[in-house]
Amino acid sequence: MNNQKPPYHELESKMEEAEKLIHALRTQQVDAIVGERHIMLVRLKQAEENLKSSRNQLRALASYLLSARENERAVIARELHDEFGQGLTSLQLGLSWISRKLTPGPRALQDKIKSLSATTTNLMRSVKNIASELRPGVLDELGLVKTLKSEAREFEGHTGIRCRFKTNTEKAKFDRSAAVAIFRIVQAALTNVARHAHASRARIALMKRKNGLTLTVTDNGKGISRKLVYGHDSLGITGMRERALALGGTFTLGGSGSKGTILTVQIPLSRVIIGPASSRSRNTPQF
Repeated sequence: MNNQKPPYHELESKMEEAEKLIHALRTQQVDAIVGERHIMLVRLKQAEENLKSSRNQLRALASYLLSARENERAVIARELHDEFGQGLTSLQLGLSWISRKLTPGPRALQDKIKSLSATTTNLMRSVKNIASELRPGVLDELGLVKTLKSEAREFEGHTGIRCRFKTNTEKAKFDRSAAVAIFRIVQAALTNVARHAHASRARIALMKRKNGLTLTVTDNGKGISRKLVYGHDSLGITGMRERALALGGTFTLGGSGSKGTILTVQIPLSRVIIGPASSRSRNTPQF
């Protein structure tokens, strides 16, 4: 048997070749890993930018749809007032004229005229209420602050839930679209209080701060779960949130059984209040 060992220089040469091979393999693996990570980071950044762009587009679409819906509501409200309202008024006057001409007349006919007159009166009241819901004309007549005061009184009268309104914006002039959005948010919030909160008290506050306008609607009810706040089926909450975001603001909603529910909307003053130093046109509709 040949017990001779390989020469030292041959072993050293093979070890060097092996080390070079291992180094090459390691370098290729590292380059491959670094390259893959770089590609993944680039793709992730692109995905984030695409997602941000999609969200901005959805926000713009939601804002457009809200504006279009308010415009459509205004058109329908005018049609109800002008066509149905005037038509029902004419019908009521006609029934009154017939009643006077038939006096005295058959009792059955008089009763029928009175019944039709009462039905017409109820229809006129319903048309007025529907038109008011579609387009709160009181906003045009009284402005946002007085409208919210009136809304608080009506809410208390209809539900029995004590409702108070507080503000420091009595002298402020509000952008028309912003005023409608704020009114709709309050309207939806009070609807949720009446339907779900089981509260005995509610409070609306519209306060002008240095950093913006803050709207809060609070109650002492059972609170609201996070699931309901962010649920896909909570269309009323989604609508309130989109109205706030469309004005460049923020929307938060939360609470618990011990503290009730609190809704907070914060909006930049430049998007809501029209002041002497505003860069908006003098012809901008305002309340």
